[in-house]
Amino acid sequence: MPREIDSAVFPHLDADLDRVRDVLGPVQFESRPELAALTDEGPNTSRRLVRPTLTLLSYYLLTDPTTPADDRAVQAAAAVEFLHLGSLYHDDVIDHADQRRGRPSTNAVWGSHMAVLGGDSVTTEGMRMLIELGQREGLAGASAGAQMVAGMVIEAADLYVVSRSEQSYLEAIDGKTAAVLSLACRVGAMQAGRSEEQEEALAEFGRQFGLAYQLYDDILDLTSTAEEMGKPVNADLPEGIYTLPVIRAAARDQSLARLLRRAMTREQAARASELVVASGAVDEALAMAEEFIDQAAGQLAAVPVDASARHAMTAYARSILDRRTPLPVVPPQATLPPQTRGNALTPQAMSWLRSWMLDTGLALTPAEADYHRWTGAIRIPAQTLVPAVDPDRSQTLASMFTLSLVWDDLFDDPQLTDPEKITALRRGMVAMLRQDPEKPWRPGAIPTAWASVWPRLREGRSTRWQKRFLDGIEDWFEAAEREAHHRINGYIPSTAEYWPLRRSTSGFETALACMEVYQDRELPSKLRNHPVIRRLEELLFFVGFVENDLAGLDRDEADQDPYNLVRAVRHETGCTRSEAIEQVQRQAVEYRAQLETVIHYVPVLLRVLPGLSGQWKEYADMYEKMTNAGLRAHENDRYTQPSASTAPDLERLRREIYYPADEPAPTAP
Repeated sequence: MPREIDSAVFPHLDADLDRVRDVLGPVQFESRPELAALTDEGPNTSRRLVRPTLTLLSYYLLTDPTTPADDRAVQAAAAVEFLHLGSLYHDDVIDHADQRRGRPSTNAVWGSHMAVLGGDSVTTEGMRMLIELGQREGLAGASAGAQMVAGMVIEAADLYVVSRSEQSYLEAIDGKTAAVLSLACRVGAMQAGRSEEQEEALAEFGRQFGLAYQLYDDILDLTSTAEEMGKPVNADLPEGIYTLPVIRAAARDQSLARLLRRAMTREQAARASELVVASGAVDEALAMAEEFIDQAAGQLAAVPVDASARHAMTAYARSILDRRTPLPVVPPQATLPPQTRGNALTPQAMSWLRSWMLDTGLALTPAEADYHRWTGAIRIPAQTLVPAVDPDRSQTLASMFTLSLVWDDLFDDPQLTDPEKITALRRGMVAMLRQDPEKPWRPGAIPTAWASVWPRLREGRSTRWQKRFLDGIEDWFEAAEREAHHRINGYIPSTAEYWPLRRSTSGFETALACMEVYQDRELPSKLRNHPVIRRLEELLFFVGFVENDLAGLDRDEADQDPYNLVRAVRHETGCTRSEAIEQVQRQAVEYRAQLETVIHYVPVLLRVLPGLSGQWKEYADMYEKMTNAGLRAHENDRYTQPSASTAPDLERLRREIYYPADEPAPTAP
């Protein structure tokens, strides 16, 4: 039973709210059951169902409070809650909110695009249910929706406007909040079949209560904690949303007004909040909220209903204004514990890797086999991955990872400045890729190393996996060729172009495929294609490679590497080096926080995702390991050159594989 509701007056409210919960639930997308999680809040949600409660109370008030609600009243209550929920999806996108009711928000997990569409689907479901009830209910819902949007538009138009008027503020909250609470009472009254005057009285009750409700919400944003509210607080000021207490305080305090004329840091917002509270404007806003509640109660006084029911409804409205109830706020979690997880490459495996490099000719001397840009990059995956059950898979992963680093350096080498040689290198690499491992088309270290790795990689893998792997590497070679041409041409991409270009040269798909080999399982396409998993991969790519850009900036600048985000920001904006670094660091921190939110949601998603044959734990473990390795990639020793490190002769390796345009094509296997 909602607090402050007398069960003796409304004995069926709890049971009827359970009926509403049965109607509420995720929107189903025909033939795509895995997308239902987009609008599934899951069990144990802290939602109080304020609007459905008002709908049912309005119905009870005009009928018999001791009788269960009609099915139409239950549907009306659920419909209004759907409309409200739809608006929350949009609010979180607009506000860049990462939490809702103490849980990760939908946009934090699914991304803004999917969150907006999820909000649209929930809103549409609510409107469908109202229209099913009748034309009047449908029109009332459409009118409330229009008022809500109008209120949001007014608020958006006044962002960062220090001179925002109280009238503008009241018009905004009348639309964005009060309209739906008014609708809740109106459609509940409609199902009772009483006079339009009584419907209007209850609708006005909901409106006046809604004004008080939003005033309290704005006050709590200034005076409460995130733990009390289950969501971030003091969020309006940094976003330029100036509420009634702020408007009144700024009119009296010029130092506050000066703070409000620009976007603020969190520290400045905290100072501004202190000034607002000290001005006495919060107390004035509380008094205005009380006036709205009194006016709401006055609307009920004119309705000829049982006095105890009228009193219980007013008491309920007052009880939910102060919503400082401790909720489980999701704490920041470190993706990795402070200590390492073990060592995927034992000393024996590392010794094997050095021998393999010498045997294949990738390195000519033991010193080259210890080249820091190759062996140094293996340290992090070795520390973050649990050793494979089969030691041979550890060797396979280490050799393929090393070979990938060699390929990358062949194209990135600043000594490679001849456009024709760049293209000849790419053609030779592709020919090598498609060769018969038993009959290499050309001798040399790179073909020999590949011929030793590829049979081990593909063992036990499906034909689909093998094709995807080879196609992905060929795409990588083409992207590496383009990057090398950009390097010698002095081209630096815009920040918008940076992302697709950087991802194309990242080898991300190859790394993921190697993880599949290491774990001895293939990720099903329905999992790879899921929007949350795609978002996880995009965030992991962003964080991993942007932090790599920061760690390797000095070298990238010296080598004129075109695909470095700091260089792209400087080129596009004309800012200083330190300003560009600061901007990129902020982005990396923001996206790292989003990534950690998503990775903690993945097990929840996979548990309910159909078609995983009971292997959701194994898939979740794969993504956790991949994320842990990616988040620590920038810590590797690739960019720290020891004095004793000996660089191999990259041109020697290239000469063995160059495939000029005028050379006959190798014989296909």
